[in-house]
Order: sequence, then C-alpha cells, then structure tokens
Amino acid sequence: MKKTILLVATVATTFLSAQSWNLTGNAGTTPSTNFLGTTDASDFVLKTNGAERMRVNAAGNVAVGGVPSDPNVGFQVFGRTQLISNVNSDGVQIRNMAPNISSGMDMLWLTYDNFQPNDVGLLTLSSPPTPNAGDFSKPQFSVRANGKVFMGVRLSFTPTCSDCNEYRLFVQDGIRTEKIKVDIAASNGWADYVFKKDYKLMPLNELDQFINENGHLPEVPSTEEAIEKGIELKEMNILLLKKVEELTLHMIDQNKQLKAQNEEIQALKKEINASK
Repeated sequence: MKKTILLVATVATTFLSAQSWNLTGNAGTTPSTNFLGTTDASDFVLKTNGAERMRVNAAGNVAVGGVPSDPNVGFQVFGRTQLISNVNSDGVQIRNMAPNISSGMDMLWLTYDNFQPNDVGLLTLSSPPTPNAGDFSKPQFSVRANGKVFMGVRLSFTPTCSDCNEYRLFVQDGIRTEKIKVDIAASNGWADYVFKKDYKLMPLNELDQFINENGHLPEVPSTEEAIEKGIELKEMNILLLKKVEELTLHMIDQNKQLKAQNEEIQALKKEINASK
C-alpha cells in the first residue's frame, strides 16, 4: 500500500511539474494548451514587488501601469512612455491596415482629457543633439496646448511681438513654397475704392513735400518701422496696390493735361499761321 501511494505521488508530482513553466525556459509546448493566463472571464495580472504592473482584462484589452478604462481601446499605458528604436532598422511606425476608410478617427490623436489652462505641449519633434555641446533637446517642430505651432525654434522661444496672440504659426529661417492664397474678409478690404469718384487723391505737390520730409510714401512704413514691427503681407500687398492705383490716376490726370496742352498748342499754331 505504501509503495502504491509513493508511486501515485511521484506520478502526480511529475505531471504537475510538466504543466508548470520552467524558469530556465520551456520546449515542446503546445500553444493551445500550454499558456499563461486564465480560462474563465477573469483578468490576467502581472505584479512586481507586490504591486500590479500590467493587466489584460477578460475582453483582451491591455493596460500597463493601470487598469483598462476604455472598452474601445486595446492598449493603454499609464505614466511616462518611451518608444526607443534603432533607426538602422525600421524605426517606429504607426500604421492603419484598414482599406477604403470612409469615416473614423484620426490615425494619430494627441489630446488632454481634462482642463489644461497652462501652455504645455501636445507634440514636439526634436533633432539629434550636437556632440559635446550639451544641447540635449533641439526641438524642430512643436504644437502647444494653446494651438500655436512653432517650427525651427526652441521650446523656450517666446514671441515678443505685440500682436502675437493674433497668429498661430511661428517659423524661423523662412518659408519657401510654390503657392500662398490669402482670403480677403470683405470687398471693402481691397484697394479698388481708390477709383471711386469721391476718393480724395493727394495732389502731387503735397506728395512731393511728404516724401521730402519723411523719406517714404504716405501710409507706407519706414525702414525703421518695418524692421521693428515687421510687415503683414496681406495689408502690404493691398497698400502697394493702392499706391499703384493712385499712381495710375496721377498718370491719367497728367495725360489729360498733356493732351489739353497739345490741343492748345496746335490751336495757337493755327492762329499764328493764319495771321501771317
């Protein structure tokens, strides 16, 4: 009887050992029957130092550093996260394999779930640091919580313009593009009002006096003002068009005067010839 009990215990111990995972590795396993996890509607939890670190709930949603909180999200990470890759390989890719998408969420969504009154960032793209220079962060593109976008400037960059709140995009070193279209808010924002009959055109003698005293055209900023405040492209283009239209009116007026003078000269010539 004792031998029988000893044999059963030995077989049971061997069987149980065969069903456990070996800390030094396992071989000959069958995925359908040999696995880590649960077979009922319970969550699977991984812990270290007595604290939960990772959870796979019964629906298959995974959370690291917390508990899955959104049934529509398959993978959640709570806490600071880094994706470190070797650029000699494939780097980090975010891909959507669904074909012919007609509607849905953005492929990449960065947002704050709670009220955020401070100017913290939503996204920053940084270039590699310069060796031995100490500049560990070289942001090249940054989207702030207030909706402003910075390109080619550091996070510490603070615009000093008096009207900075009116602008969304700040770019250092210039922009090169093939096409820019600027919307005009209303028809009275364009300069064609110069051609209206009641428009008061500055006489040329007054214009000459203004230029001699100020060194630039009326309404056009001086060199010092342009350097200090910059120029607004839409306003400047409208202003330049206005000056071209004013110049056109002056040329038309001068042409009328020349024509009248020529007619008067021709009439005087006829009178002189007739009196001979």
